[in-house]
Amino acid sequence: PYKASYAHTGLRPVYGPRRTKTGIFLLKQLPHKRLRVITMLRDLTDFRASNHAMIMCGLNYEVSRFNNERAAKGLERICSPRDGLNISALVDRKLSDLMEKCRVADETEARGEKPKLNSSLRQQCKREKRGIRTLDHCRSSDNLLSSPQYDKHYRSMFKALMGRFHRGQKFTNGTAYGRMGYGFERAEVSNGYSVEKVEEYTLQDLGGLDLTISGDGDGVGPPEPDFIFFGLTERMKESTSLFYYYFKAKPLPKTPNHRVQSCRPNSWWTSENKEEIIRREPADYAVWRAANAIMDVRMEKMKMEIQTLLNAGETKESLYYVDWDQLKEVGINLERQK
Repeated sequence: PYKASYAHTGLRPVYGPRRTKTGIFLLKQLPHKRLRVITMLRDLTDFRASNHAMIMCGLNYEVSRFNNERAAKGLERICSPRDGLNISALVDRKLSDLMEKCRVADETEARGEKPKLNSSLRQQCKREKRGIRTLDHCRSSDNLLSSPQYDKHYRSMFKALMGRFHRGQKFTNGTAYGRMGYGFERAEVSNGYSVEKVEEYTLQDLGGLDLTISGDGDGVGPPEPDFIFFGLTERMKESTSLFYYYFKAKPLPKTPNHRVQSCRPNSWWTSENKEEIIRREPADYAVWRAANAIMDVRMEKMKMEIQTLLNAGETKESLYYVDWDQLKEVGINLERQK
């Protein structure tokens, strides 16, 4: 039976001299088990928008607090700058709260007591007092794109997915630190890079066509964990339908959505911002295109297999692992053919 472990930290490489902390931990805890990967991919801009709002800037809480205050006054929730949401004002409020916490921490320390505020936040207060604007990159998507913080943190974010983008690129332990693919070097400057090589490698690796890929070098050492399944966030109904079918699991009555934000940060990003991300990140975009192509093929394969089973006498009840409702919602209607 499978044992599952969830993490935001990249897994690969598991073997070789540059193996990740995650890989070392799992091999130590499960020395006789085969490691395999289930993962989800997100649209390039959505991935960055979510990371920017939640991880880098901590603005999801500010938006929620702002809308709760509006609701208490009988006002509608607003989620986008187009509707009047002022992200910059939320950043100002976040900084004001932080400065107050630092003031309390300084008074606590002056009394000879240990302050509860961590040192990094107190350092941020000191930088703000010196006139260093520590959160300007959080004020808008345009601010982030023109900030050094973008190059520092948002280049080639799919690096954590496969551990590298093409066969000419070396596996490194860059996936061992940070969360959600945060802070990787640009794939486009790696030796031997081309968009075509990224697409080909994604089809082979993410698509499960080559199970011999090794962190020590191709054909050297044990193979890295393969991708037993992947889904696409923007194609969630297709992804969950494939998941149930592949693992022969009974579909849930409703796909859980408690982690889905009611105010989605991608609404803060313009169509021009999205075009700029595609221009800046050709390697990530190549992975995204190839992943969608793989899913197209897998959806068609699943449809053909289900149709064959129905024609052979199986019923919708016996095919309990097919999510008929979700397939219908994405325009797939399958019935026994006479």
